[in-house]
Amino acid sequence: MSQLRLLPFAVWLGTGLVWGTTWVVIRLGLEEMAPLTFAALRTILAAVVLLAIALLLDRRRRPPPAELRFWALVGIPQMGFPYALIFWAEQWVSAGLTAMLFATFPAFTAVTAHFMLRDEPLTVGKISGSLLALVAVALLVSPSQGTAMPLVAPAAILLASISASFGAVMVRGHGRATSTAWLTAIQVTSAAVFLAGLALIFERGEAFHLTTTAVLAIVYLALAVTVVCYLGLFWLLKHLEATFVSMGVIFETTVGVFLGALVLAEPLGVRVFAGLALVAVSVYLVTVKRHANAVVV
Repeated sequence: MSQLRLLPFAVWLGTGLVWGTTWVVIRLGLEEMAPLTFAALRTILAAVVLLAIALLLDRRRRPPPAELRFWALVGIPQMGFPYALIFWAEQWVSAGLTAMLFATFPAFTAVTAHFMLRDEPLTVGKISGSLLALVAVALLVSPSQGTAMPLVAPAAILLASISASFGAVMVRGHGRATSTAWLTAIQVTSAAVFLAGLALIFERGEAFHLTTTAVLAIVYLALAVTVVCYLGLFWLLKHLEATFVSMGVIFETTVGVFLGALVLAEPLGVRVFAGLALVAVSVYLVTVKRHANAVVV
């Protein structure tokens, strides 16, 4: 494998593994903070760091005002809306289940890319994988003994996955000529403003405990996940197909499920392993088989 091909692979694998830790860290942080406040603090810190990076390293490639406004708008469905939904939903949904539900991201990305990108048509594999992802969701969220989870919570995670897929396809289709540093900084900043507004509206006056756990959760999610992983994601979307990039979710899912069991003592039953297997096959069909049997719609 040439060095040119090795770099995208290393970034793709690394971001997937780091992103898999997100779900557990969110659960830990939610023990100390309200969900929207937690999400807002994470993105505010990340936005400050990313804007500093863009200004220091890529000042000359700052996009014109019209493009700044465009990417600021894309930042809402890309990060703002999904963060709000996921942080809120994880009050009830386990880290492992959240990871598996968000693994529908490749399926939603494949469908969205078909309608928005000329070079990523639907295939039989993508359609089959998307349907299988829905079967996995049905298995994972169907009622079981001892379950006290409102169905609106997993539905919120699925909606977050749909929203994020739209944002990823927009970056793939329109962001190839834009500086990666600015592309990331603008979207994270708009998401921070969006989430801060929601927190002020819905969580004003709620108890807030800035404990060591809370601080570590905010800093880790801001720097390791939002700054590093989103810089990696947007760089990858300029070099690889959106549907293939989304395949990294299988690493996220695996890390999320087993880290949830290790750190939070979340149960690993037959349903979890069956769901994880269905997710893996779904991601494979949607991404690896992406060039065969194109379907024109």
